[in-house]
Amino acid sequence: MMIIKRNKIKVFIPHRWSYEDYAKIYELLDRTKYEISDKSVPETAPLDFIDKRYNVDPQIQRRIKRADVVVCSNRPANNNGMSIDEIKFAVDNHKPIVAIRITDSNSSYISEFGIQVIACRKDSLESWINENVK
Repeated sequence: MMIIKRNKIKVFIPHRWSYEDYAKIYELLDRTKYEISDKSVPETAPLDFIDKRYNVDPQIQRRIKRADVVVCSNRPANNNGMSIDEIKFAVDNHKPIVAIRITDSNSSYISEFGIQVIACRKDSLESWINENVK
């Protein structure tokens, strides 16, 4: 049986390449009923230049602004560095954000920002998207 994906959503995934969170989240998104347009920075085409004058480089800001939703991991390592700055930028820009439970512990910022943490399951993610992404 062939599954036809009908709804297209633009997704940004804050990540660090030193963790496998991006791959886990993308694989989960790919199994949903949605057609995913990934606005994240791909490993195969990293940014040539990061403007250190900004907490979030303007190139990444544009990617987040174009996304319908931000899907991050609950990893405590998000507390430092670029990933948390991207999540903060998304919060400030009123993007719907969900955290996928990748680890047993949550980032303190995930809790502080009131970001819902859901199970790493297709049905959990689809339900959250249905309720939160217009």
